[in-house]
Amino acid sequence: MPRQSTPRRATSKDVARLAGVSQTTVSYVLAGKGRISPETRRRVVEASEELRYQPNLAARSMRTGRSGRLAILTSTPGISPGNLLSAAAAARIAATEGYAPEIVTVASDPDLRAEAVRDALESGVFEGILSFIPLEVPSPDPDGPPGPAVVEMVGSFDEQMRVTDERIGGAAPLRHIMAELWRQGHRRFLHLAGDLEYHSARSRREVYLETVAELGATDLGVHECGWSGERTLAVARGLPEDLAPVAVIAANDILASAAIRVFAERGLRVPEDVVVTGWDDMPTSAFQIPSLTTVYVDFATFGEWAMRTVIARMHDEPAPPGPEDIQRIHWRESTGRTGTSVPVECPPGDGFVAES
Repeated sequence: MPRQSTPRRATSKDVARLAGVSQTTVSYVLAGKGRISPETRRRVVEASEELRYQPNLAARSMRTGRSGRLAILTSTPGISPGNLLSAAAAARIAATEGYAPEIVTVASDPDLRAEAVRDALESGVFEGILSFIPLEVPSPDPDGPPGPAVVEMVGSFDEQMRVTDERIGGAAPLRHIMAELWRQGHRRFLHLAGDLEYHSARSRREVYLETVAELGATDLGVHECGWSGERTLAVARGLPEDLAPVAVIAANDILASAAIRVFAERGLRVPEDVVVTGWDDMPTSAFQIPSLTTVYVDFATFGEWAMRTVIARMHDEPAPPGPEDIQRIHWRESTGRTGTSVPVECPPGDGFVAES
């Protein structure tokens, strides 16, 4: 039987030919050397991606003195699908740019976390570090070797990887949702609150109460459900018989879905008798009956931008502008309005990161 040949692995020369640049320029882009224009860098990166070119990091390290390795720091407790999306998107961008990303998960204990962070900073292994947890970065030793470029997502997450930044987890979409429901004729509102140890749950409760007061609506109460569907079932079953008509503002999609189940048990129609909104846009929310009006948070775009900020810092280039429209309202059947996706402008601020 004839032996099948193995497809030839793409080389930097192939990348240079496709990108229309010199092989030296390809080496500079992938090594982070020289002053390369953003447009040239983009062509090289796209060509590398198209050809599935994987630079030899060991050879590059011996040639340039750079490891090509980037660390992405997260913490074990409280990691959510959104947080994982951010870290995975950051890793994908690093790999596309020719680096070897490593997601480093550190312990919640302050001493162990500090030790892990110190090891990453002082190991000499990483060229850059992206941290989704608060850091205490020591001042660099002026007589020592240069440390890695460090970008910390200031105010974005706490030590437990719980979202704290208003531009990611802020409750501004609730104002838009409630104001639109008011315009549709809804005058009675109720809030199913999340775990109030979380900044995001407290923020949503506060905005709910503020908006009820601003609209002059009837408030049927804030009912704490944690993040538990089981607890929400009990809470919803205990609501008064004369509940309808009401607009139920749930802190996330799990609470909203559990409430819809109870309303069906009680013979209440959604959205005719009760309208319900959630948060998170879980993968099933668009396909349940009725499909759920909810808030989508683009954690992937946030993670991509964060990693591009690290790489810009390493190249001594201007950081890319902060992402906009991270939050979107997806209007669906549970509020009687379907097929509309509305971006919510991020609140003002420029403090996503701290650079070291």
